[in-house]
Amino acid sequence: MFCESGKLISLIITVGVIIVGCSVSVPQGDRLSEVEQLYDQQQYQNAMSVARYNLNKKSSDLASITTVWKVQLVQGGKSIDYAQQFYLQAKERIIEKGAELIPFMGKALLKDPYNTVRLFCLYALAEFEDSLSTHYLVQVFDPGFTLGSKSSDVTLEFLRSEAAMALANHGYTDIYDQVVELANSQDPEIQAKAVTVLALVGGEKAIPVLEEISRQAHGKADTDWVGELADSTVARLKRGE
Repeated sequence: MFCESGKLISLIITVGVIIVGCSVSVPQGDRLSEVEQLYDQQQYQNAMSVARYNLNKKSSDLASITTVWKVQLVQGGKSIDYAQQFYLQAKERIIEKGAELIPFMGKALLKDPYNTVRLFCLYALAEFEDSLSTHYLVQVFDPGFTLGSKSSDVTLEFLRSEAAMALANHGYTDIYDQVVELANSQDPEIQAKAVTVLALVGGEKAIPVLEEISRQAHGKADTDWVGELADSTVARLKRGE
C-alpha cells in the first residue's frame, strides 16, 4: 500500500479478498508429524525430503506444504523483501488450501526461529478473517512475545505494525494503545502504518494523537510525508469518512 507521496506503507492492504466464515478450532497439544519434528530439529534438508515424499502420496498434506514453504524461506534469504515476494508467489495457494492452514501458520508465527518465516506466516494469516487467525495475530502484541533467534532485517516493531494492519482490516479494534505506541517509532514507515491503523481502530478518538504525529513530523526531510499523511487522515475523520 502506498500513500500519496509514494512511500511504501505495508504489503497488507485495506481492500481485497479476505476469506470469511472459517471455523477452525485451536489445536490442543496435537502430536507433531515426522516432517514437523524434522523442521523443529532444524534438519531442513531431511524435512524437505520427507515433505516432498508425503506430497507425492497426498498432495493436500498441509504439514508438508507448510514445511516446504518454511524451508524455502530459510534457504532463500533473511530480508523483508524476500519474505514479501515469496508470500506473493504463494498467496494463491494459501487461499486455495483455506482455513485448515491456519494452525500451521499460527504456530510458526509464534515459535519459528526465522523471522522471515514468521513474517510470511503473518501475511498468510491476514488472508483469513477468522477468530483463529485473529487469535494468533493478537499474540504478536503480547508483552512476552519475542522475535526468533535467527537474525534478519525483520524487527519486532515491523512485525507488530504488519499485524496491526491485518487486525484492523479484520475489524479488530482492541489494539488502539499498542498502535499509539507504534506511532512513537523512529522509523517513518512504521509511523505511517500506525497513522493508517489508528484511523481504522480509533476513529475520531485518534485525532489528537494524529495531530501530535503531524506536529512532530513536519519540518523534517525524512518525516514530512508522514505529517502530510496524518493531516489528510485527520481531515478525513473530521468529515466523517
